[in-house]
Amino acid sequence: MLSVQTPAKINLFLNIRPRLADGYHELCSVMQAIRLWDRLDVSPLHDGKQQTIKFSCNIPELEYRAKDNLVVKAYRLFWDETQLPPLGLKVHLQKEIPMQAGLGGGSSDAAAMLIILNHLSHAKLSPDALRSMATKLGSDVPFFISGGLALVSGKGEVVEPLPTSMVEEMGLVVIKPRNLNIDTGMAYHRFASGARYETRSPEHILMALKDGKQKRRLRDEVDLESYLLNDFEKVLFPEYPLLGQMARKMREAGIRRPLLTGSGSAMIGFTEGGHTVRKAINEAFPASGFDVFWTRTYAGGPMQTTASPASSELSEALL
Repeated sequence: MLSVQTPAKINLFLNIRPRLADGYHELCSVMQAIRLWDRLDVSPLHDGKQQTIKFSCNIPELEYRAKDNLVVKAYRLFWDETQLPPLGLKVHLQKEIPMQAGLGGGSSDAAAMLIILNHLSHAKLSPDALRSMATKLGSDVPFFISGGLALVSGKGEVVEPLPTSMVEEMGLVVIKPRNLNIDTGMAYHRFASGARYETRSPEHILMALKDGKQKRRLRDEVDLESYLLNDFEKVLFPEYPLLGQMARKMREAGIRRPLLTGSGSAMIGFTEGGHTVRKAINEAFPASGFDVFWTRTYAGGPMQTTASPASSELSEALL
C-alpha cells in the first residue's frame, strides 16, 4: 500500500478581480501550504475490475457521493487526458482537513491523485503538464501539484512557485467553527453582487518574501495589516457575524491579524502558540463549537509516508 499525506493551504493574499468572459473570476493570490493533512491510501484492485477505482472514505457522506469526489474525478481525468490504459486501484481517503473551510483539502487530494497516477503509470508528465490537467478540476488544484509557497493568478491555473528556502516555517493557529460551512461558489456569487472590485497588487508581500524578511515582518503589527489580504472578508464578515466575533476574540487572545483563508469559514493567525496564547484561544474557542489546529507552514506538496514492499506495483518513489 502507498500512503500519501496531502497538505492544506492558506491564502496570505487574495484579491478577487472582475469576471472573465467564461463567467469565472480572475484572481491574484499568494498561497502557502500548511502542515494540516488528509491522507490517501492506494493499493492495487484485485477483484476482477482492473480498470476502475474503488473509493472509500472515513466520512460516510463523501464515500456515498464517490462519483462527485475530486479524487475520483482526478482518476478519471488522468486516464482520459493521457489515453493510457487505466490501472485498477483501491483508494481510501482519510479526511482530516475541515471541509468548506477555505483550506483546500479536496483540491489537495485531487492534486495528489494526479501525482500518484503520473508515477504509477510512468507517464512522466512534467509539473506544468500536471498543473494544466489540474486546472480542469478546480482553481486551487494546480497550486497543490508543487505546494509550498506560490503566486497564483488567472483562474488559478497560473502558478509561480516562490522560493521557500528564504522563509522559515512559521507557527500558526487555524480555527474552524463547526456549525458554519461556506460554499466557495456561493461566496464568489456574494462577492460579485455585493462588493466593488479593486485591483490590489501583492507587491508588498512579495517584496517581503523575496527580501527574506517575511518571518520578521509577519510579527510586526503594522506590516501584517499592510500585507495580509482577503477580499472575501468584505462580503462574508457582514453576512456571517460569527466571523467578525472570531476575529475579535483572536485579537484579544494575542493574534495580531486574524485572517479569513480562502472563502472561509476557517480563520488563521500567525503565532508560535505560547502558553498564554494557547490558554486564551482554548477558552475563547471551546471544542464544543470549534476545531482548533496548532500547526506550521510547509514548504512542499503531497508527501509519501509509506510504501509496502509487498505491493511492488506501488513501490516507486512518489516525489
